[in-house]
Amino acid sequence: MQLFFRPTTTKMLGNLKIFTIALLMKLIMRRQFNVIQWEALFLLVAGITINQLQSCGSGPNPDEANIPLIPAVLCTLGTVTVPAAASVYNEFALKKHMDTSVHLQNFFLYFYGAVFNLLFLAVTALREKQNLSQMFQGLSLITYLLIANNAAQGVLSSFFYKFADTILKKYSSTIATIWTALLSFVLFGHALTVNFFLGVSIVFVSMHQFFTFGDKSKPGEPPRPKIVYSPSLEHIALAAAGGTNLPGADTTAEMRRPLLPR
Repeated sequence: MQLFFRPTTTKMLGNLKIFTIALLMKLIMRRQFNVIQWEALFLLVAGITINQLQSCGSGPNPDEANIPLIPAVLCTLGTVTVPAAASVYNEFALKKHMDTSVHLQNFFLYFYGAVFNLLFLAVTALREKQNLSQMFQGLSLITYLLIANNAAQGVLSSFFYKFADTILKKYSSTIATIWTALLSFVLFGHALTVNFFLGVSIVFVSMHQFFTFGDKSKPGEPPRPKIVYSPSLEHIALAAAGGTNLPGADTTAEMRRPLLPR
C-alpha cells in the first residue's frame, strides 16, 4: 500500500475494513448493531470517500497519478479483508479467557508467527549463503524505531481487543489519521486539502452517532447493565455481575476459565 499511495491515503483506505469487521463481529461474536450504527458506519465510509476526491479546481495528484490499477486494487482488497479477519479473531481469542493475563495471551498468539518468521529468515540466509548477523546489516536508526513503534502498537492493540473492542480501535485510528496527515505535511510536503478536513469531520459525526445511539435497550426491555469490558461478548460482563439473561450466559464460566491453571 505504501508503494502506491501516500501515507494519509493508505490510512484512509485501510478504514474501509470497518464493514468487514462489523459483519464478522455480527456473525462470530453475536454483536448486534442498530440502524443508526449501520448509518454511522456508512458515514465513516463516506468520509473516507470524500477524502479521496480531488479538490475543486486542482489537477491530478502527481504522487498517485500513475498507480497500476490491478496491483493497487489487490493490495486494497487484501488490506480490507485479511486484517479485519485477524482483528476479530484476536478479539475473540483474547476475550474467550478474560482471567488470563493479556501478556500471556499475546505470547500464545504471536509466538507461532515469530517462529515462522525466524524459520523463513534462516532459509533465506542459507539460500543467500549468509549468516543471520549479515541479514541485519545496513539497518538504520529509523528502521529500529519503526520496529519498536510497531511492537508497542501491537501490545496496545491487544488491550483494545480485550478490554474494548475492534470497532472502537478502528474509530480511534481515524484520530491517528489526522496526525498522519500533519506528519506527511511536515515531512513530505503533502498538502492538507479541503476534502481531507471534510472527510475527517464526517468521521467524527459518525463516531458520535455510533457510540451515542448504540447498545440501548429496546422499548419494553429492562435497562441493560453497564458493560464492564465491551459491548462484544457482553454476557461475560453479565456473568461477572451475576446476570444470566442473555444467550451464552450458561457458557460464560467456561469462557472465563484461565488458559493455564493457577
